Amino acid sequence: MTHEHSRPPAGETTPDEVSLIQIRQPAAHSSYRMICFPSSRNSPLCYLAMAELLLPTVELLIVQYPSSISEEDLDPEAGSVLADKVFEAVRGWADRPFALFGHRLGAELAYAVGCRLERETYTAPLTLFVSGRTAPGHRGSLGPPQLDCRVVALAARHDPRATPAAVGSWRRSTSGGFDLEVFPGAQGYLRTYRREVVNIVHDQLISLGEADPD
Repeated sequence: MTHEHSRPPAGETTPDEVSLIQIRQPAAHSSYRMICFPSSRNSPLCYLAMAELLLPTVELLIVQYPSSISEEDLDPEAGSVLADKVFEAVRGWADRPFALFGHRLGAELAYAVGCRLERETYTAPLTLFVSGRTAPGHRGSLGPPQLDCRVVALAARHDPRATPAAVGSWRRSTSGGFDLEVFPGAQGYLRTYRREVVNIVHDQLISLGEADPD
């Protein structure tokens, strides 16, 4: 398994840049890709551990936020600016069946990027995974669904910040299919139930995706 950083050319990187960590099996052809959006800049470790359980044909791409991002909550303007930067960083990586996986803040970013990918590049993710976060505007009207892809929402049964009922509001974000997966406890299911989460990812990618025959 190899870890590679994708960054702007030498001499052009700034603290405001988005970078990417690519994790793949060099001996296996990557038929699928999962682009991961952590909850904050300092939380990619759960995805590195997840990579150990993924099938060799699933390549991971982990978004690294600018150094100025340290909180799980951003004001709308800062969130929009960050989503624009992430979109530009990942738009060229939609060259095979792919999914987006976002946790907490990352769920909102994954949603924003997924909407732009569908709208501007006509390359929809197979599945958008949103974890531990309520949908934007869940207490009011979201308007017409912005996505056509399947959305799978993950929640902890006793998480006071994102109850299963509130996380279930993501069903209104898509005209495609929707599933809600609820795990025991109040938090930490990406670690405690990592294998179960990976199995959900495999089910979505392999059952919905058409692998590249090459």
